[in-house]
Amino acid sequence: MKKLSNLFILPLLAIAFTFSSCDEDPMDDLKEIVKEDLGYVPKIATFRLITPTATAVQPGADLSMDLRFWSEGQIKDVQFYMVMGTQETKIGESPYKPAYSKVTRTDSLLFNYQVPANIARGSAFSIQARVANQGLEQYPAKASISFTVPQ
Repeated sequence: MKKLSNLFILPLLAIAFTFSSCDEDPMDDLKEIVKEDLGYVPKIATFRLITPTATAVQPGADLSMDLRFWSEGQIKDVQFYMVMGTQETKIGESPYKPAYSKVTRTDSLLFNYQVPANIARGSAFSIQARVANQGLEQYPAKASISFTVPQ
C-alpha cells in the first residue's frame, strides 16, 4: 500500500514543480494584449486646487491648479475643459513638455484660469483635465475639480 501511494505522490510533485518554476508573471499576457491593442494610456495621479483654498469661488476669481500625471506611452497633450451640466467648453491646451519630479515620480503642469465675470450666482461647474497619448486621443485620462459660485 505504501508503494502505491508513492507512485501517486511523485508525479504530483513533478507537476507542481513544473508549474511553480515558471518565471512568467500571470499579468504578462494581459499587458501584451493591452500594448498591442491600445498601447499605453496615461494616468493622472492628482489634480488639485492650489489657490484659492476653497472651491466656493466668486465671478472673476483667479484659480491655480496642479496636475500630476504619467504615462509609459508618448503623451501628446493636456487639455482643460470647463464643464457646466452637460456643456463642455475647452479653456486651455498645452502640448506635452516633460516636467518630471523624482519625488512624486510624475510630470507636473500648473494651470491658471479666471472664472468668467458673467457666471451666474448659484452656478456649479468643474474644471476637467484630460491627458492624451499620441495615437490614443480618444482615450484620455480625466480628472476634475468641482466649484460653486455662491449666491
